Amino acid sequence: MKNVRLILIALMLITALGSLFADNSAAVYTRIGIDARSVGMGGTGAAFLDNVTATYINPAVLADVKRIEFSSATRQNMEWDKNQHAAALGFKLPYGYVALSWQNAHTSDFQGYNADGTASDKFSVGDHNLGVSFAASFSRFNFGITPRLYMSNIEDESTTGYGVDLGFLYHINRYFNFGFAARDVISDYDGEGTEVSRVFIPSIAAFPIPGLTIAADLIGVEDFDEPQLRLGAEYWIGVGDEADMGSSLSGIRVRESSTWSDIMSKTQAGIRGGVNDGAFTAGFGLRFQMLELNYAYQVAKEEFTNDHHTYSLLLRF
Repeated sequence: MKNVRLILIALMLITALGSLFADNSAAVYTRIGIDARSVGMGGTGAAFLDNVTATYINPAVLADVKRIEFSSATRQNMEWDKNQHAAALGFKLPYGYVALSWQNAHTSDFQGYNADGTASDKFSVGDHNLGVSFAASFSRFNFGITPRLYMSNIEDESTTGYGVDLGFLYHINRYFNFGFAARDVISDYDGEGTEVSRVFIPSIAAFPIPGLTIAADLIGVEDFDEPQLRLGAEYWIGVGDEADMGSSLSGIRVRESSTWSDIMSKTQAGIRGGVNDGAFTAGFGLRFQMLELNYAYQVAKEEFTNDHHTYSLLLRF
């Protein structure tokens, strides 16, 4: 009786978390995106997101990050009272970059059902994953890898599993990047052989002028039967001839700073927009010497889902 009830709960949760996608596979929440800058640009980022949040999209881009960075993000107004949160911390190493990441998808007061279909007690259901990313660069070529641990809790039942992401990035020249991410190339979601659907993301980004980024990502699940196209652009106002910029020609890199005025100096304002598989997205950001704040809005893809609001914070040390 209890197992039947748990199965019903699990099926409902998977449907809820997978409402943004055409399939209901395990860990589908990891494909929604959690960084507000990326979400505002249509969910793109595999070829340009040169900060610690790249750990969620393409770990290879982490090799372009120059400093210690911390990020946190939350997504609100999701259907069925779902919540999504994430945090990441990254460090520069002599021969690469390493980042620790956490993602969570959680539903509280989830209605359970008995075998006869009658309502039973309410439960909280959650999914977590912990990842460790490493990235290194070789001339114009970046490589990254993220092994991750999956943890799921339904009532008093819990499972653990694993997955491995791979990423590549090639700096074609000053104005173009090509990226490719392969997510969950090896996986076991629950320790019982349940695989997470493999996701492949070829991506290209262009930087025609300082401050402007234009990107396109193609999302393919397993055999690319129903690929999703994501397009986005952003422009940072206030970008000058910065000597220590990232590959996107739009970043402020941290120098020696010890005062609050130094931390809040070099203000930039960013605007962005995009299309995520037909759903309109938009956002804006404020960037300082050591602090960056971003917001994104995404129109619901389906009639039974809600418009989403994503907020993220980035600190550079």
